[in-house]
This record gives sequence, structure tokens and C-alpha cells, in this order.
Amino acid sequence: MTKRLLLLILLPLALTAQDITMAHAKEETLGKIISVNAQITQLSSQKQKIVSRLPGHVEHYFVTPGQKVKKGDKVVLIESISLSKMTAEYLALKEQAKAANEKLETARKLYKKGLTSQSDFNQIIIESENVLSKLNALRSQLTSLGVNTATLKKATDQFTLYAHADGMVGDIFVPLHSNVDAQQPLMSIVNQNTFYAIAYLSVADAMHLNKQSSGELTYARESYKAHFVQLMPVIDEETQRARALFALDSHPRNTLINTFTQMQISLPPYTKAVTVNKSALSLFKGEWVVFVKKEHDEAHEKEKQHEAKEKSEEEENEEASPYEPRVVEPIAYFDDRVAIKGLNAGDAYVASGVYFVKSMLLKSSIGDGD
Repeated sequence: MTKRLLLLILLPLALTAQDITMAHAKEETLGKIISVNAQITQLSSQKQKIVSRLPGHVEHYFVTPGQKVKKGDKVVLIESISLSKMTAEYLALKEQAKAANEKLETARKLYKKGLTSQSDFNQIIIESENVLSKLNALRSQLTSLGVNTATLKKATDQFTLYAHADGMVGDIFVPLHSNVDAQQPLMSIVNQNTFYAIAYLSVADAMHLNKQSSGELTYARESYKAHFVQLMPVIDEETQRARALFALDSHPRNTLINTFTQMQISLPPYTKAVTVNKSALSLFKGEWVVFVKKEHDEAHEKEKQHEAKEKSEEEENEEASPYEPRVVEPIAYFDDRVAIKGLNAGDAYVASGVYFVKSMLLKSSIGDGD
């Protein structure tokens, strides 16, 4: 009864022989694998800081930290006395420009009739151009602040700041309803298209990095491939380690900047090794193994197939497993592969359904003990 209960524990009901798939060992070129600490980061060019263009008062935030934004989205509303003065001046200059233009047209007509001198006419032209120059300069400033001068009818003290690129709101530096100065940073927006990892490694290992060097970053129990970009020119003072910049080929959906994690890096010299899927490796009776099919001669195999047809389903379940463990020695782990000794390139092994095969073998060994 105890043995039957143990069998129920060992044999998951959801698995069948159909869940077992085979693969072939491959010969791959691998380098020296080192495991180091790494920090997820972004380049300064990937971060934008939203700054107030004028001194004023933070009236309203349209976003919150962690919120995704697109280029052109509203992020903050500012009230500014300076803007009130600028818009009032713009409206005044607009009226002056209108009057100056009318004066210029009148002077042009008088000049053509010989009723005004060339000097007086030139002076009127200069005055008109001066007003237009001030108006255009102020229009440009207001447009950069998001003020639509074409529809501006009265002075306003409010202007809106917008996101300059797609990303996620990082930090908000200034509390709501605070007074701010011109060019003071209000918040940061992080571009989430590209992430990097700074790997901390010994100087000796750092000297072996080259363009072929690759890495595998572990984040939230998942692995992400990366490629070497450059060796940082300054040693980290706190750790006395060299720093290498790797670009992540892909990244998690929600990546937290400055997270410290583990990273595996492949360094030269590169050698050939036999590799299998990492999932195929199993600990069986105290040794690392992969499971392979038992070797039989053709006559014995036909005889076994003939006998299997005459057995009931219950008897077939009690038949010894057609697989056997092959003891191997793991050399290095990298990505979803593991380099091993004990198999040859091309050898077939159980790639999935390993737990089911292991359960069958354990069942068989229990049966042999009856």
C-alpha cells in the first residue's frame, strides 16, 4: 500500500509517454563563462527632464510616476506672472504692428506722390520693421511655451509642458503647488525602448572582452541576452572592479532602472563543447544525468514489440522504462544550454518529459525491490 501511494506521488497524472520528446546533442563554440553582478541602467541620452521654461507655480500634474506617456502628451500645467506679461506685451505689439503697417502704407503713397522725403520714408520703414521684429521674436517664445498666438485674445498666465518623446514617467522632483525657477527640472521621463546592463568584473577578465563577447542577464527569474558595447574607462572606486557596458537584446515588460542582478558572460578563449538543453539535465540517484533510449539489437526489439501487443494496458505500465540515465559532467551553463561531458555530438536525449522518464525509472526500481 505504501509503495502504491509513493507511485501516485511520483507519477503525475497529467503526463504521458506522448509528452516525451527527443533532441540531439550539439557541438557549439563556447567561451569561458563567468558569473558577475550587473546593474540595469540607461544612457543619459535615453532620459529627458521636463523643465519649466519660466518662473512660476506648479498648478497641476497630468501624469503620475510610472505612467506611460507618448510624445506630445500633456505633463504639467504652470502659472506664471512672466507669461502674463509676455502675452500682454504680445497683444500690445500686435496692435502696434497693425498701426505701423497702416502708417507705412500711407507713407508709401505720399512718397510716390512726392509729398514726403526719402529720409522720412526710410525712417517709417525702420520703425515698422522694429515692431515686427519684436512681435515675431515674442511669437516664437510663446509658441515654444505651447501658447497658440493665432487664437490669443487676452493675456494669460498659464502654459502647458509636453513630453518630448515616448516613455514612462520616472521621478517628479517638485511637489504640486510649489514655486519653480526658470530651467528648473520638474520630472524625468524614461525611454523604455533600450536598456543596458553595467557588469562588474575583475580587471583580468575585463581585458578579454571583445566584440564577440555576449552575456545573459537574469531578471525576475527570466533570462535576457545581451551583447558587449564597451569597457568603461574608470574603475569603480567602491568595488575596485572594472565596468563593462552591455546592451540588452530584449527586456522585461516592466524594467526597474538601477536593479542589481546576476549576469553570465562568455569570454575568450573559445572552445568547442557538446551541449544539451538545460532542462534535460536531472539529478538522479545523486548524479547528474541525461536520459537516453536503451540500446537494443534489431531482433530483440522486434521480439519485444511482439510481446507488447499481447500484454494488457496494466502490464505495459509495469514494463521497464525504454530509457536509461547517462551520467554526465556539467561544464558550463549559458543561456538555455549546458555544456557537458558524457555525450557525443548527435546523440539523442530526452529534451522534454524528463520528470516522467525519471518517474518511470524510479517505479521500475521500486518494482525490482519487491
